[in-house]
Amino acid sequence: MKISPRTKKIIGIVFVIGVLFGTWAVWYVFFKPHRNVGNEKPAFVISTKNLTSEFKSDTAALTKYIDKAIEVEGVITAIEGSHLSFDNVTCNIDSTDLPKIGSYKVGSNVKLQGRLTTYNDLMEEILMDQCVFK
Repeated sequence: MKISPRTKKIIGIVFVIGVLFGTWAVWYVFFKPHRNVGNEKPAFVISTKNLTSEFKSDTAALTKYIDKAIEVEGVITAIEGSHLSFDNVTCNIDSTDLPKIGSYKVGSNVKLQGRLTTYNDLMEEILMDQCVFK
C-alpha cells in the first residue's frame, strides 16, 4: 500500500500540532503558579470551637469547607515543629510563616488562615495546610 504525498503532508501536520499541544500541556501543568491561600479572601471566618461542633453535627460540613481558604481563631493547645493545634484542628504552617511560630506559646489566642484538607472522623481531627498567621 502506497501513501500519497498529500496524506503524508496531513499526517505530518497533525503530528506537529500534536507535539506542540503536548509540549504546551506539560509546560502548563509543571510551571503554572501555585495557589497562595494566605493572600486569598477567606471563604469562611470561624472559631475553632464552632468549626469542630459543625463537623461533629453535620456530615455535609466537609463538602462545605474542603479546599477553601478558611480563617480560624482559637487557643493553641500544642506546637510541634511546623504544626500548630487548637484542640482537634491541626494547622501545618506555611514555610513563609514558619519563623513566626516561635513567638507563640501554648495557651495563646491566634488567628490563622489556611486551606482545609481533610477531616478524620475516627480521630475527630480537622487538618489544614498552607496556614499563615493573621
